Amino acid sequence: MKIDTLTPSKSGLKLFDLGTRKKLFLILCTSILWIATLIAYSIPDFNYWLVASFNTLRTDPLFAGFWYYYTKYMLYVIGIPLSILYLASFKLNNLKPYRIVFLLAIMTSAIGTPLVDPVMKDLFAVPRPGVLYPDINSLYYVNGFSFPSGHSFQAFAGTLPLIICFLTSDETFKRNRKTVSLAIILLIFAITLAFSRLFAGVHFLSDVLFGIGFAVILTVILASILQWLLNTGRLNLKTEKWYALIFIMMVFLNLVLIT
Repeated sequence: MKIDTLTPSKSGLKLFDLGTRKKLFLILCTSILWIATLIAYSIPDFNYWLVASFNTLRTDPLFAGFWYYYTKYMLYVIGIPLSILYLASFKLNNLKPYRIVFLLAIMTSAIGTPLVDPVMKDLFAVPRPGVLYPDINSLYYVNGFSFPSGHSFQAFAGTLPLIICFLTSDETFKRNRKTVSLAIILLIFAITLAFSRLFAGVHFLSDVLFGIGFAVILTVILASILQWLLNTGRLNLKTEKWYALIFIMMVFLNLVLIT
């Protein structure tokens, strides 16, 4: 059956060039992160020591208060603005080239979050640091299991597509000082948000590393699928809104449910 759609070039919907070298590099990053996860998980004393060390840094109420709000609420700085930017890209010309990049970030977050929590968390059933070690106090109460970290996954799922895009030079996207600076800012934001879970005492290092790695590999998989949908005309100006509606709704649901 012939699909009556616009080609990617005619529709104006484009994704950054994710060539073989980039894919292999990102897969290598995931492998390193997951090997480090295995090492950290296999050395419980190190996992405990790291969280306990962060615990000792929370003696200053102002310092602890900053990280309390940062780790608990900054996740919303990803999901909600992404959805707003995506919707704005329909009207603002300077955002239109990034529309599918925004959609990729939204898709990665929407699809991956329920796989992390509850599927993986219930599957591995690793207790929180404060449950395993009574001397560890968390900044705030969090229920459920620990592995992997949903916040760490979300932090990178929502920013990595933009980071890759800002560092890309192809027919659509041109790397320059501004885009590199934005990529660095987003990377710092994602890293600090992910590792703030250690400072909060609600996750181990192994939880954080696995969550980041899962965000990286899922981004590669979904970017490849999106590119295929664009190339075959299955994702176009007529069908895009339905993809977006489903995944934006999933993102907001995930933001409510994630722990």
